[in-house]
Amino acid sequence: MRRDRKNPTDILDRIDLQTVTNNLRKLLEIRNKEERIAELDDIHAKEIKEYLKLLDLIKEIDVRHLPSIGEKSSRTVIAQPGLRYAQADALIRSLLLYDTFEALSLAERMAVQERILNEIKGRMLEDIVLQETQMANPKKEVFVLQFAIGEFDMVVFDPLEGNCQIFEIKHSTEAVKSQYRHLIDEEKCALTEHRYGLITAKTVLYRGEDQIIEGIQYRNVERYLVELDCAG
Repeated sequence: MRRDRKNPTDILDRIDLQTVTNNLRKLLEIRNKEERIAELDDIHAKEIKEYLKLLDLIKEIDVRHLPSIGEKSSRTVIAQPGLRYAQADALIRSLLLYDTFEALSLAERMAVQERILNEIKGRMLEDIVLQETQMANPKKEVFVLQFAIGEFDMVVFDPLEGNCQIFEIKHSTEAVKSQYRHLIDEEKCALTEHRYGLITAKTVLYRGEDQIIEGIQYRNVERYLVELDCAG
């Protein structure tokens, strides 16, 4: 939030994380290990996670790393946007219980709330695009690609054709050069092509109109998702 060009603030640096976390746990009725009546081990946690997958409440998206190809991880995406939004609402309410926020003016509190919600909406949009693209492309590999610095929000790799497409996903209606800085990074693109073949498209999915800027395709994310649905 310090980097917000319109309303920069260091408010989140001045709060006590433990206090806010405790408030959030109470609102979401989450218990610490010592507060649980029943013991929850790794096996139980894994079973619960698999059950949530069967209910289509969560999905796993691969997170791959370059140049460290041996490093692998995954990202759990919440398949029901309403669940993540409920978490966001609880987070904001827990923050508002903190004294530092009480000292802010109404305008400042509203600005902080709006920024937090926008960050959550951005993550929700990434989750939706990743899971919808994955479901629409069963023969392709869809994943997040992380580098030592920065990442591609989404890569769609076609192992049969030996090529890939790289994407940035933005919850914005405006096109800004900083949005595609990773897509034009020569080192990142070279590492990607060495591992996943020719990059056939560099795309920013956002909420504005379709256009091309410096060879980068800007596509409206809603139309992109509709096209995925039609193709499926």
